[in-house]
Amino acid sequence: MFKIMIIEDDIEIREELKILLQNSGYEIKTITDFETVDQQILTNEPHLVLLDINLPNKSGYEICSKVRAKSKVPIIFVTSRNNSMDELKGIMLGGDDYIEKPYNIPILLARSILPFFG
Repeated sequence: MFKIMIIEDDIEIREELKILLQNSGYEIKTITDFETVDQQILTNEPHLVLLDINLPNKSGYEICSKVRAKSKVPIIFVTSRNNSMDELKGIMLGGDDYIEKPYNIPILLARSILPFFG
């Protein structure tokens, strides 16, 4: 089964994404302990990571860089930061895509899942 890890500190958004993706048939792991996010990603070996930028302890940018140094798991930033420089930074640090909140659910699904089955 396709495993997606959601790294989002906003409980409502995290649960919405979890339910949406589970209802679409994916196995979901959510992170609630933000101390060792990069280690949790590497240990759980998801097929895809949905990563917020503004997180407690470490930024999504820092987490992406640490994971990218050891893994090629696809990372998609899902964030409220809508500055083009934020998007460029995310991609330059190894992110595979960048989706702004509030997101359109069908677009989020298409950009998050479909490229990995093509």
